[in-house]
Amino acid sequence: MRSFNRFYLWGVRMKYHMGIYTVAGVFFQAIINALQGIYTVDSLTMLEMLAVSVIFASAETAIFPSGMKWGESRWRTALWAALANVLYIGSALGFGWFRGIPVWGGIVLIVILEAALVAMYYALWLQQHWDTEDLNRSLKAYQDKK
Repeated sequence: MRSFNRFYLWGVRMKYHMGIYTVAGVFFQAIINALQGIYTVDSLTMLEMLAVSVIFASAETAIFPSGMKWGESRWRTALWAALANVLYIGSALGFGWFRGIPVWGGIVLIVILEAALVAMYYALWLQQHWDTEDLNRSLKAYQDKK
């Protein structure tokens, strides 16, 4: 049962991040399409973005296993960022997600990707920091009762 619970919690964590990454990709695809006068996003493109997000979120949970703090290992953080860049930029080029945008538009999308990675990293670090503070506060209250 313990193995099942660990797997289940891994899936919940992975799917949450996968959802965030997929929605971000589809959102930017919709904006790029709208700027080009196209008001739909291709179903195959959304499935490709979903698949890439599943791969990245799964790898993310392996790079930062449960219990490891974000920011604890610089090489893991660098690996995480590099993998995101390789997967998302490579997939965008390989699958042609953002066809028709000028070079400067591609550069803007890469800058947005980098800013999003920094924001995600900070959010995950902040969540762990607050969780740690909350646990420490609860532990202190428990110790004070004894």
